Amino acid sequence: MSVPDPVEYTAKIGAVLDTVRRLLDAGSRADLAPLARRAVDDIVGMLEQHGDLAADLEVRLDQAVALYARACAARPPDPEQLADWVLEAAFSGRAVAVADFAAALGDAGLARMKSIVDEVLRGKPIEEKLAIAERLQEEIAEASGDVDGLVAILAAKPPRVDVSLKIVRVLRAAGRHSEAIAYAARVLTPQRTGKPRAAKARTAKPQPKEAPRKEEESIPEYRERIEQLIARKEASAYREAAQCLKKLRTLHKQAGTAEEFTGYVAELVNLHRRKTRLLAEIRSARIALPKG
Repeated sequence: MSVPDPVEYTAKIGAVLDTVRRLLDAGSRADLAPLARRAVDDIVGMLEQHGDLAADLEVRLDQAVALYARACAARPPDPEQLADWVLEAAFSGRAVAVADFAAALGDAGLARMKSIVDEVLRGKPIEEKLAIAERLQEEIAEASGDVDGLVAILAAKPPRVDVSLKIVRVLRAAGRHSEAIAYAARVLTPQRTGKPRAAKARTAKPQPKEAPRKEEESIPEYRERIEQLIARKEASAYREAAQCLKKLRTLHKQAGTAEEFTGYVAELVNLHRRKTRLLAEIRSARIALPKG
């Protein structure tokens, strides 16, 4: 049997996805989840055959996963079976967000995912699988509304401004405002050094310190913008995300945290390594990708 041409196939599967989208938008009562899932699996099979030659197909895959999530929310399948599918897709390197499937998963599906991910983490997996499991652990806690668990997961990460800000947002969203204020005061307020020369510093203008603080504050804003753009799963959004990444690199250099930017890019590429169009845009923006 001959292998379909990637360009021709991309156009045909696009038509299928458009049909599913229109039916969902119209509020169809038909169970569209099986069709959307077949589209996802079919696209994955094509990508395995053509690899980097089918960059546009990566965008179709992201669209198909998003439609499958919508279809599942409209007509929820068996929650434990859906949990198994989401886990398999995530550990296969596909960009699947637990939040997109949370409504269909429900308490039973999320509990099954948590149990399996916890077991994977206890088994001390290889680095690549560990990164995925840790991401899933965080997403499951967030989708489950486990505030204490999510805060503990975030607090265990290496100290970063964006992580600290997320902890504050999580606590505020849960109505725990006094805890959010106390945490922000403890972690985000610059520490005083108490050095003898501090007395002289009182007579100096505080302006030289002001610029780095502004840069540090804008870094998490750019990261959040990049995540929002990538989540749109569109070629134009990937291009804009790459440009935001360039600006983020400049901010990290100005703040003296270039190494943190390198780590962020490595984490970003590992999470979205199957999005060949996104990676191509990042390369075009002349941002070095981690080797391997």
